[in-house]
Amino acid sequence: MSISSLEPTLYQSDRINLSLFNADKDDTIKPKTIQTSKVTLVVILEGNINFESKEYDQNCTVGESLIIPPHKAVRLNFLQKNQEKTKKKSTKNDFSWLELQVPIEIINLTLSQYNQIETSQEDCKLKIENNSIWQFGEKPINVTHDTSIKKAIRRLIDLFTEEHYNKDIFIDFAIKELILRFVRTPARDKIKLEKNSIENQTNPSIEAVLEYIKEHIDESISIDTLTDIASMSKAAFFRTFKETLDISPIDYINRERVEIAKNRLVDISKSVTDICYELGYNHMTYFIRVFKKYEGITPKQFQIKQNKKNNKNESKEEK
Repeated sequence: MSISSLEPTLYQSDRINLSLFNADKDDTIKPKTIQTSKVTLVVILEGNINFESKEYDQNCTVGESLIIPPHKAVRLNFLQKNQEKTKKKSTKNDFSWLELQVPIEIINLTLSQYNQIETSQEDCKLKIENNSIWQFGEKPINVTHDTSIKKAIRRLIDLFTEEHYNKDIFIDFAIKELILRFVRTPARDKIKLEKNSIENQTNPSIEAVLEYIKEHIDESISIDTLTDIASMSKAAFFRTFKETLDISPIDYINRERVEIAKNRLVDISKSVTDICYELGYNHMTYFIRVFKKYEGITPKQFQIKQNKKNNKNESKEEK
């Protein structure tokens, strides 16, 4: 029995990450944790997966998905099937799932475009919160697929696995369709319930701080500046920020910077040192430690890995 490394098939475009995971039936899969600054959709294609966090515990199977808010740490535990003796061996994977990570800004833009072309009736429009806090709520949401979602997922997987010179364009369209399908189905009612339950908890002071961080993410950001913007003492600021986003201000800034660093590291001509200082870090050692904490590898290792992947894709296109 082998240990699966969970090396996925990847697709990246416009800060959207799409990963397709497959594990052979003889693999033993170690638990993994998802925690990013993006909205993450996990679609179960084969097998049973337990999703566990501090305040959440849910088993999901084929025909279900889990929507994970930004910055929420959710652990995936893979539940092995009971091995029954049968004459015919199954050729399917025990576990197969799709992970789609989308920045909240792209979700907002997709909904905005939908509202512009959809019916003029206000009750048919989809509400948009133009901020960096997940508009759908704080807890993960379990969604059972209806027919429209199933078809959208199948189209996305077909596009993902085929070779076509317009593949990127079609995948982007398919991802936007999937976003709209999830928001327009009964999942929308769950989403609205989750959002309404925390609507009154959003602090305008924290909103102002998040806006400042976004505008100055590539500069040195001091906690004193953030507390001044929030008009709070340092202790009150840390407590309120944590209660609002379930993450500390330092971790939030570091996560945002790591996401930007990943995009910049794709350019092999850029050095890790340059990117480190471009993002407001004063010490290379600290930057490397932060990057490795969230990505599991150093910035240089990430850059080399991306370069190999790009070269491989170029070779395929030439053929």
